[in-house]
Amino acid sequence: MFALLGMCALAIDVGSWYQQKRVVANAADAGALAGAATLPTGWSAATTTAGSEVTKNVAGATVTYTQSTTFVPGDSITVTVSKPAQSYFANIVTKNPVTVKARATATMMNAGGGALPWGVVDKPYIPGQTYPIFVNGDTANNGAIRLPAWDTSSMSCVGDNGGSSIYQAEVTGGLITTCPVTVGDVEQTKPGSTTGPTQHAMDARCPSLQPASSIVNFGGIGTPTIQQPASCQFVLLPTVVNNDTSLPTWPLGAGYVRVTGFSWWVVTALLQGGKEIDAVYVGPAPITSSTAGGLPSAYESQLTG
Repeated sequence: MFALLGMCALAIDVGSWYQQKRVVANAADAGALAGAATLPTGWSAATTTAGSEVTKNVAGATVTYTQSTTFVPGDSITVTVSKPAQSYFANIVTKNPVTVKARATATMMNAGGGALPWGVVDKPYIPGQTYPIFVNGDTANNGAIRLPAWDTSSMSCVGDNGGSSIYQAEVTGGLITTCPVTVGDVEQTKPGSTTGPTQHAMDARCPSLQPASSIVNFGGIGTPTIQQPASCQFVLLPTVVNNDTSLPTWPLGAGYVRVTGFSWWVVTALLQGGKEIDAVYVGPAPITSSTAGGLPSAYESQLTG
């Protein structure tokens, strides 16, 4: 009889432990996602944010953090949450404490499905105004850049090898994973003709273009309100400076630019068969959601383990 009572008691506690495990697992997921979204501002900020989010979901837990790499060095955070499990009857038959534990890994990614491989120089732009964000052959203000993409064969981020397949896939979106781009990254420009790939990619990405006013409302004083955040026309672009001079000018021919931030744009026109793309400037993309104001952050997070 005693054995039967013990088994019944243990069954009740096991069910309770399972529920407590779910709570701890949800807390780990929430902490990892919050921490990864803050990684662009530093490891200390990421762990602080992750810990705060865990506390919101479960009390009295022990939390540890590990930084790791999924796509680019240090782009992921693993949050491990453990807590002594509450037992109702098990202590009658065993004195061994039970701990529920869960682990979650999240990775920072650029928002909007990844930054597009067009760099705009870091200079003032007026919200609501139209600018050319890409001109084939480059201008003093913008051009194509070789953003690294995830290669499933080598399991690493690789750059464009001089062809246009990666460039075209990154503009199209949804075909490959563009690796996270961070402030301070140095990217190679992509000189030469990309008219055809640009035309094909934009035709696949956005078969038809809507007016910018249907995607973003600037209001009476130019304050943007995003009406269609998932629109294919609403894109995230790196803002850059010339890496050699640190000036807001585009390198002549092949060269390198340094990423200084990000900005949001609405593509409005594809001209001359892909030679030029015009877009309406929406505003700068904050680095984290905590500083976002009214515009989306340049980064989002996703669970990767």
